[in-house]
Amino acid sequence: MRKILVIFDDVRAKFNLEDVGIPCNSKHCKILLTTCCQQGSDFMYCQCDIQLDPLSTEESWTLFQKHSGIDDVDVAREVAFECEGLPGKIKDVGSSLKSKPIEEWKATLDSLKHSMAKWQIFLSFRGEDTRYNFTGNLYKALMQGGFKTFMDDGGLQIGDQISPSLLDAIEASRLSIIVLSENYANSSWCLDELVKIMECRKLKYPDYEVWPIFYKVKPSDIRHLKKCYDKDMTQHENNYEINSERVQKWKSALIEVSNLSGKSYTTRMYEHEFIQKIVEDVNQIKSRLQIRSI
Repeated sequence: MRKILVIFDDVRAKFNLEDVGIPCNSKHCKILLTTCCQQGSDFMYCQCDIQLDPLSTEESWTLFQKHSGIDDVDVAREVAFECEGLPGKIKDVGSSLKSKPIEEWKATLDSLKHSMAKWQIFLSFRGEDTRYNFTGNLYKALMQGGFKTFMDDGGLQIGDQISPSLLDAIEASRLSIIVLSENYANSSWCLDELVKIMECRKLKYPDYEVWPIFYKVKPSDIRHLKKCYDKDMTQHENNYEINSERVQKWKSALIEVSNLSGKSYTTRMYEHEFIQKIVEDVNQIKSRLQIRSI
């Protein structure tokens, strides 16, 4: 008749408590689940959820020093930051680098920085329209602001279909910024990105934010498929057939994103001021989305 607390650590899939010997109607047994995935508590029908925030930068550094045994040097602090405030990861990475040469520290840092699961912001854009001006400058400003931002350099897109690596980057991000320019809908890659982004928003909202940037185009032209968007979608219909499932998904995603609250850029604005306002807005939501800037 004594009360018992059972702890299941790092739950990743739904399981039946009775399968591990715990009666579901027991009044003498309390169950505690820990999980890195919000869905973990959902599919186990938990009565109470307690959201734990990542460790702060200084808390992360203190824990990292304990397990790595290293003094305050720049590369060590950067490695600690790349662990995203996750205690288990901080312990594992710190312990693995203890007494290792500086070259191994730098290699680990490079690996952590380029891990697909590390992206916080995903930029979707039409390369020939904005890569070397607006989107390029936005990417630079976000990176200088300390945000891990994914901007495809053209190496991930091969053939007609969007690459799995690009899909992974979209899923891993917390915020997708879509630069809707004149020729955005001309690219099947861009449209596939858009469909994936809108799917992630539906599944993860409010933990996944989508910001459309209407770059020298009107939201109504996208919503009603006018002007260049009408021309491009007509071309896609000719290529893939008017009733193809892929084309219909593209149209639905365009209409959906055009109805979101976004920012409109015109030639009457200073581009650097417009970009700076975007960075400021990201700073305002980073705590809610658990985005951490270095």
